[in-house]
Amino acid sequence: MNKKIIAVLFLCCMVTSLIGCSKALNILLEEEDTTTATFTDDTENEEIKRPESKALSTVFSPSELFSTTLFKDDPALLQFTKKVEKQVAKFEQHFEVPYTGKLSFDDFEVQLNDLNSLLTFVNPYTAGYFLNYEWTAWETNDGYLVELSIDYLTDAKKEQQVDQYVEAFAEQHIATGMADFDRVKVINDYIVRLATYTEEGSTEGQTAFELINEQTAVCQAYALLAYRLLLAADLKAKYIYGYSEDQLHAWNLVSVDDNWYHLDTTWNDVAPEEPYTISYEYFLVNDEKLSQDHLWATENYFAATSNDYDFMHDIWYADTIEDVIYYNSIEDSMIYSYDLIKKQRTQISETACYYLAATNNAIYCSDYDNAGYLTKINVEDGSEEILYEDEVLNLYIHEGILYYETLDGLEHQQKL
Repeated sequence: MNKKIIAVLFLCCMVTSLIGCSKALNILLEEEDTTTATFTDDTENEEIKRPESKALSTVFSPSELFSTTLFKDDPALLQFTKKVEKQVAKFEQHFEVPYTGKLSFDDFEVQLNDLNSLLTFVNPYTAGYFLNYEWTAWETNDGYLVELSIDYLTDAKKEQQVDQYVEAFAEQHIATGMADFDRVKVINDYIVRLATYTEEGSTEGQTAFELINEQTAVCQAYALLAYRLLLAADLKAKYIYGYSEDQLHAWNLVSVDDNWYHLDTTWNDVAPEEPYTISYEYFLVNDEKLSQDHLWATENYFAATSNDYDFMHDIWYADTIEDVIYYNSIEDSMIYSYDLIKKQRTQISETACYYLAATNNAIYCSDYDNAGYLTKINVEDGSEEILYEDEVLNLYIHEGILYYETLDGLEHQQKL
């Protein structure tokens, strides 16, 4: 028989944009101290802050992405991929798998060189195990025999810890009878507060293990952990890869009350230097809105057509107390509350109030209409009280204590 040998080095996709965030209480792993950063000058009437929009990709096309129509046209390719996935799930480093489909060798070679994409549609989480691989293919009487040698980003021991982490998260944060919306919001908020976008970690930000252990990641790990947590919360979910900002990118689809929506936890994580800032601009988004700055092979996924949660896309610098979200509006930079039960929005103040943290009766924030001073805003009547005459940032409340930073990098605290 003829022998054809081609060795390929595969590197997991990485996004080079600069979006990130934070840390939260870790279920299984120890907390680390939060970092500090320098911000704007201490002047009045600061320019209105807004999340950066993601540019619509112009370099790439969805046609360059893998299409599941190949599986429909050639079921043997799907069976080949499933056999490979079973070995990958066991972290086998060297194994052989036969292919008996109708693809020519040249076409089959293209798919072998994009094996991670094939695996993503069989088991996206397992596909995230890859560091690199080499393959060798031999021609046989009824197809090809493929020998694979794979190096992994993770291992069985680490993934056992991830499994325990996901299970513990669901037990702690997902309650029986919890609405689909609430489940997704808990997961979005948790990942945004947990993760800081960076490629500097031990696996260059690729694995869910790195995200939960080192609290650093790129889009792949954000989306993989979200995928695992969404499934653990008894939600239907998908992992999507495509393009944004002219880079490969990954995010999720999730079903809420039988409607599909996009969820991009990476882009909801505003900036690495703002660890407690949550945006909902990419929370439960339909195809029409997401297509403004994301590209994907739409035939691979369910259509997302509902606009039921468009009201969420104006929210950032947000804090949720029970069923009420207190937030800064992207549209007008004023402070509002949104009652999730009553589905009612109420304006609280005209103040441009960033880095906010809330209690049942007060909002604490950096007042950018007043040089960024630490300000307390009464929820009931919107009255304001300056608590500290210096620019502050990165506010959060834990066990009745307000924590905040000043531009000199020092962290302060105040009992409420």
